[in-house]
Amino acid sequence: MISARHAVNFVALQRQRGGRSPPDEKGRTPMIRQYRADIDGLRTVAVLPVVVFHLGTALFSGGFVGVDIFFVISGFLITQTLLGEQGRWGEALLDFYKRRVKRIFPALFVLYLCVMIAACAMLMSDQASTVARSILASILFVSNILFYTQSGYFDGDLDSNPLLHTWSLSVEEQFYIFFPLLIFFTRSWSATHRRQLVWALTLASFVASQWMVARDASAAFYLIPFRTWELALGSLLATGAIPGPRKQWQAEAGAVIGLALIGWAVLFYNKGTTFPGASALPPCIGAALVILCGMGWRTLAGRLLSLPPMRFIGLISYSLYLWHWPIIVFYRQIDSRLDNVERAGLLAASILAATLSWAFVEKPFRRSSRLVSRAVVTRGAAAMASCGLGVVALAVLSNFLYPISARARGVLSYGEKTGRTEMMRTGTCFLTSRNQLSDYDFGTCMVAAHDKPRVLVVGDSHAAHLWYGLDRALPDMHVLQATASGCKPLLHSRGDMRCLTLMDRLFTQYLQKVRPDVVILSARWLDKDVPQVAETVRSIRRTVSHVLVSGPIVEYDEALPRILARNIDQAEPVDGHRQKQIARVDAQLADAMKRAEIPYFSMYHALCAPQCRLWVTPGVPVQFDYGHLTQQGSVLVARAMASAVRAEAAGQTPAARTAATR
Repeated sequence: MISARHAVNFVALQRQRGGRSPPDEKGRTPMIRQYRADIDGLRTVAVLPVVVFHLGTALFSGGFVGVDIFFVISGFLITQTLLGEQGRWGEALLDFYKRRVKRIFPALFVLYLCVMIAACAMLMSDQASTVARSILASILFVSNILFYTQSGYFDGDLDSNPLLHTWSLSVEEQFYIFFPLLIFFTRSWSATHRRQLVWALTLASFVASQWMVARDASAAFYLIPFRTWELALGSLLATGAIPGPRKQWQAEAGAVIGLALIGWAVLFYNKGTTFPGASALPPCIGAALVILCGMGWRTLAGRLLSLPPMRFIGLISYSLYLWHWPIIVFYRQIDSRLDNVERAGLLAASILAATLSWAFVEKPFRRSSRLVSRAVVTRGAAAMASCGLGVVALAVLSNFLYPISARARGVLSYGEKTGRTEMMRTGTCFLTSRNQLSDYDFGTCMVAAHDKPRVLVVGDSHAAHLWYGLDRALPDMHVLQATASGCKPLLHSRGDMRCLTLMDRLFTQYLQKVRPDVVILSARWLDKDVPQVAETVRSIRRTVSHVLVSGPIVEYDEALPRILARNIDQAEPVDGHRQKQIARVDAQLADAMKRAEIPYFSMYHALCAPQCRLWVTPGVPVQFDYGHLTQQGSVLVARAMASAVRAEAAGQTPAARTAATR
């Protein structure tokens, strides 16, 4: 036992070092806790990469890991609060939820109403209804589940949902529901047993996340069982389950390593990174190290994080996270092509909106303490109901004031999912992020009789959407298929194991076993892919003599049916939504294939010579989203490609092949 004087001196020393007192033998944190300015700075490190990433720059290609840093911080602070609660567990829980309501609800509900009003003013009424559903799901803290159900590979419309970012708030709130109960139901446990429980929860969730990310990446990304470990990692710090540094140099080194891990993930991760799972470890461990090394020591990294500008952004980080994404989404309704000046302006606008929200919404509500916990929780529930009713009323009003014409609604129906699975043979011959490699049906996708020539379509979704049309445009041939989402048919392709293993088996086993007469390589090509295409074709030609490269297709900044519907009802021009860089990539790839004497079919030229074709027939758009073909569009393009395929199968001269492809 230590004396009271020694205890006071120890607490004073901890506070002087910038830390806090350790949990007691029951795992409770003393009520007196010092403000951690460095954690506000760490919030800045978390939120700014997220905002910059959402602005569409290559500067912070892995900026999405900022959410994971927030999870670790939240787990630490919430557990610290829970361990410091006193009194009966029922009253303590109410007091905890009172703080959550005052912290989260005011700014969030103001955002909901502003977003819904903007949606009614700027979006078509069906989109306003979609936003209303997202708000209702977010109010109930299940928006992560809603977005998971909508998060198939082709759901690019999610990127235009101004409430998409609330998925992370739902994950946190779900954690806040079950974890406090876990803490309070184990109040009689020893600190050791409680730490063992949190360790078990952390490890189980991490293993589940790593297992799921290879099977259903969307589930691993959105759902609480696979994200719990990140919040629980912060909880481990708060319970004292992870020993801190014993010397100043250890604390200094640990904090620097922590920031370096975060920086590495922010700078070098990208949308192609398999995430979360083990890939989330570097930013999460980095955040944990910064927190841990600042608990008992005042480090140089901690002092930098505690600088006033860092603290200020950290203080407004919650409102900044809330406001930045709707501001970006609604601005893109006006101008989808952001240059650096516009990005800087949007960043400034987001910070301004966050500052106003923090000063006039967050702070006043958080400082008010006149109401008892039960009253605050009750009023919070009433606010949820009132906000939900208001949102529904605005959605109904939007449908009444801005009805969609029957013709436009018919065009919009092509943006729905109906028919896509059958058209691309999703789940058997086209593997999405929700499929495993074992789902690929070799017998269905690669086996055909020898009575007709066999044509093999290889690549990502921009190859899969060709199968339907080619199968109908080439009745005298068997059309085979080996496709996976985000999976370019290159020797040194990047992607998850589902993609890499499929391509590896294709190049090393399937081609030799099947011996197709013609291989068609198609993908969403980028300019950086051009040098690798020729190398891949040369490798394939060791097994298959005839290879045809299909170029990139015309793309739009949002779903083509949506653009066409606005053109019908609001006379909005279509040409301004076309992505100009596709023509450049097509020209580069065509030139490279010509020099390498590789047959090339220009998808872009087939649809945009001279004017880009929007309709297959009146009312039937060529594409169902930003670039993927409808069934009718697939047949249209395949008929143009058929002569090139037949020419290649017949082994015509390069000049004849070129004539067939252009």
